[in-house]
Amino acid sequence: MTASIAIIIPVLNSMRHLPQLLPALKSLTPAPSRVLFIDSSSNDGTPDEIKKAGFEVHTIARADFGHGKTRNLGAEMCKDSDILVFMTDDAIPTGPDMLAKLTAPFADDQVALTFARQLPKDDATPAAQFARLFNYPSESRRTTKADIPARGLKALFCSNSCAAYRRSAFEAAGRFPESLPLGEDMAITARLLEAGYATYYTADATVKHSHNYSAMDEFKRYFDIGALMKTDPWLIANPQKAGGDGFKFVKEEVSYIRGKGNLIELAAIGPRTAAKLLGYKLGQNFKKLPAAFIKKAGMHRAYWNRVL
Repeated sequence: MTASIAIIIPVLNSMRHLPQLLPALKSLTPAPSRVLFIDSSSNDGTPDEIKKAGFEVHTIARADFGHGKTRNLGAEMCKDSDILVFMTDDAIPTGPDMLAKLTAPFADDQVALTFARQLPKDDATPAAQFARLFNYPSESRRTTKADIPARGLKALFCSNSCAAYRRSAFEAAGRFPESLPLGEDMAITARLLEAGYATYYTADATVKHSHNYSAMDEFKRYFDIGALMKTDPWLIANPQKAGGDGFKFVKEEVSYIRGKGNLIELAAIGPRTAAKLLGYKLGQNFKKLPAAFIKKAGMHRAYWNRVL
C-alpha cells in the first residue's frame, strides 16, 4: 500500500514567497495526499492566495505560534497521513521529484526522518552561499545513535525547512517539544536516535533556501540556539560538543569568500563570527539576564514574550 503524505507549512505574511512556492508544490510527483498551510493571522493576503491555488489554510492567532506547537497542530490535523513533511514558506523545491526523493529512504524500516539538501537562493550573499554548501554537502548520510559520541551535535542536525517524518516514529517520540525557542527538529532527532531509529540526510532531494543574515541577525539567532541548549531536557541531560566544526567553518569560509574576491564580505566574517559567539554564550546564560534584554536579544520574540 502506498504511504499517504501530508505537507505542513507554517506561514505568516508570505506573499513574497508564494509565487515560487505554490507552483513548485503543485508540480510535485507523486502529489502529496494533503497540503496544509497554518497561517498565523497574516494581513498581506497570504491565506487568500493559498486558497486560490487550491490548498488548505488553517488560521491561528499570531500569539499562539510556536515552532513545535504549531507543527504538532498540523500533525494532529493530518493524523491520517503516514508521512509528515514539514516545510517553511521560503524553501522552494527544485524539481517535481523532490518529494519522491525525500521520502525514498523510508524503504528502510529503521529510518524515522529524512531531510533535504538546502541550496543557496539566487540572491544569496557569498556568506549565505557558503553556509549552505558547508552544512548541506552533496553526499547523503545515514545516522544512528552509535554516531553521536563521535559527531556530537552534528549527529542531531536536521532542518524542518524541509524534513519528512514517519508518523509512527514521530508519535512514539512524543512529537515536537513545545517549550523551546527553536530547534524542535534537533530535539526530536535526539529522541528518535536515542530510541534506536535512524535519520537520513537525503542530498538528492533539494530545495532552495538561504538567509542573508547580518551580524545582528546572527547574534539573535545564536542567542536562541544557546538558550535551546539550556532549555531542552534531553540536551541538558546529554550535553554535546560541536566537534570543532566552528573553527573549520570559519577557516573554510575565509577561503571561500577570498576566492570570490569580495573584500567587504571577507571583512564581515570577523564581526559576524564574534556576534555568533557572543549571542550563543549569552543565550546559554539567559536565566541570569533581565527579561527586557532577553526580549530584544532573541530572534523569536513571540516565544520570549510568552515565557518571560
